[in-house]
Amino acid sequence: MAAGFWPTLPLKMPYSEGEAHWWDPTWWIFQIVVMSILLLTLRRVALSVDRDEKEEMDQKRSQRRSPGSPPPNIPG
Repeated sequence: MAAGFWPTLPLKMPYSEGEAHWWDPTWWIFQIVVMSILLLTLRRVALSVDRDEKEEMDQKRSQRRSPGSPPPNIPG
């Protein structure tokens, strides 16, 4: 049994030509595309969650302050 990186079946396949030369680059391109789409989607979701939380905090902050009250005193 060969000590290679990828696991193999214990069966020998006679008359096998092996993998085509185009398969490895195609697989890597597919993986890069899928992972890029996944990362961009997760980024979009995270930014929308952050935006929603910021809007919620701004609403709470504006509700605490009544419209006619003076701004808070900040000692200088």
